[in-house]
Parts: sequence; structure tokens; C-alpha cells
Amino acid sequence: MFKQLETFCAVYETRNFSHAAEQLFISQPTVSTQIKQLEADLQTTLFTRNGRQEIVPTASGQLLYQQAQKLLTTWAATKTAVQSPRHLVKVPCRIGASHTTGRLILPTLLANLSAVSDRFDFQVTLANSAEILTAMSQHKLEFGLVEKPLVTDQLNRLPFGHDELVHAGDFASPLWLLREPNSGVRHYTNAFLKARNIQPAQVMVIHSNQIIADLLAHGIGQTIISRHVLTADVPVERLSAHYQRQFFLLTNTQPAATLRPVQAAITQYLTTWSD
Repeated sequence: MFKQLETFCAVYETRNFSHAAEQLFISQPTVSTQIKQLEADLQTTLFTRNGRQEIVPTASGQLLYQQAQKLLTTWAATKTAVQSPRHLVKVPCRIGASHTTGRLILPTLLANLSAVSDRFDFQVTLANSAEILTAMSQHKLEFGLVEKPLVTDQLNRLPFGHDELVHAGDFASPLWLLREPNSGVRHYTNAFLKARNIQPAQVMVIHSNQIIADLLAHGIGQTIISRHVLTADVPVERLSAHYQRQFFLLTNTQPAATLRPVQAAITQYLTTWSD
């Protein structure tokens, strides 16, 4: 059945029996036979001819193509899993981190998680805090590391550690280096500018703490940024306690049972993490 579906998809995509045969390295009569067998099994017509060469899928053919793509993808994954050593299937585990937590926390955290990498397929995404929250709410991530005090009923928040934001760079520079509007740092930057009645003459919006830190190290611009990402030679103004922020681990309210070992490992590491 799966060979017939593969042949059907090739015919559907090429709209030509000969081209499908060449693509699959089989003869044209074999292609024709497999399509006829598939039509007989399904008791429907999958293609109609439009002229001598081109064929057109019927409504049934269009529906079958959509379903066949899913079936073949599932079948390929199943074959890989069955043929893998000890039939071990890795569990997908997607972790999202803000740029600050990605720099400060992820390297050591991922090193700790390498102990279970034979059981889990880790995928890591860097984004701002609001984007992490959205992805978590849409079940596109299993874990999120953020520093913005986000509020949601759909997710659990575990507070851990602290970060210190500072005013850094060339304080006489008219250029302000700003993170994008939805980032956690931008929230504090806007508050700082408002409190000091500053209206920047020049602004550059950059979606990366690291790039901003590199510019500051070259004497370019000023900004509000995490003290931990700066080199020692960058001028720094320490700010009030209002610029001390807490980090949070976001998890689903009902995490999958298969991910409990990962959640336990992450939680254990974060509760002992020290800034």
C-alpha cells in the first residue's frame, strides 16, 4: 500500500506517468499498474487524462494526496523508530529562552541536560520574552526561560535567580541602542528614559543583547542592559533596586509525563543557580 501511495504522489506531483516512473526508477507499466490497483482498492478514479500526456487529479485524487502525505510521513518516522538501536524513540523537547537567559543560563543548563540527551531530542530557540510566552501558549515549546514578569493562567511560573540591569556605554553619546519593543529589557529601558526625561536623538533597534554588548565594547552608543553580558572595560552606572529583575521558568500546567525527567533536571538546576 505504501509503495502505491508513493507512486501515486509522484504521479500527482509530476502530472505524468513517464516522469513519475523516471523519478521512482521503475517502469511506466509498473506505475500504471500500481495506480490501477490503488483505484480498485479505493473504488474511485484518481486521475483523468487531459490530452495525450498530461493527467489531472480528480477530487478524490486531491483528497488522497493530502492524506497520503501525512501517512507517508508517519510511516517514515515509524520505520526509523523501529529500525533504530533498541527501538528507542527520542522524545521531542523544545526549550525557548530570552536573549539574557540564553546567555547566562542555557550553556550550563544544556550541559546538565546532555546526560539525558540519549532519550530526548532537544531543540533550543532564542526570542524575546513576549514571543516565548506566545509560543508556550500555542504549545510550540515545552519550557520557557524569561525575565519579564508575564502574567498568564495557562502556564506555571517558577521564579529563580536575579539579574541586574545597568546604564552602560558612552553616556555622552546621542545614540541609544534599544532592544525590540516586546523584549524584557525594552520595558525597563522605556521606564528609565521616562524617569530621566530623556528623548534619544538617535536610536538603533537591535534584536540581540550580544550585538549591543559588542557595540558598547567598541565605544558605540549607550543603553540599559544586563550587567552580566558586559565586558569589564564598558562604563557602567549602577541603578536602583527597581532595575533588579527576577528570572522565571515557564512550564505547562499539565506537562507530558514523558518530559518529567527533563522538568525535574531543569528545576533542580535552576533552584541552585546563583547570579
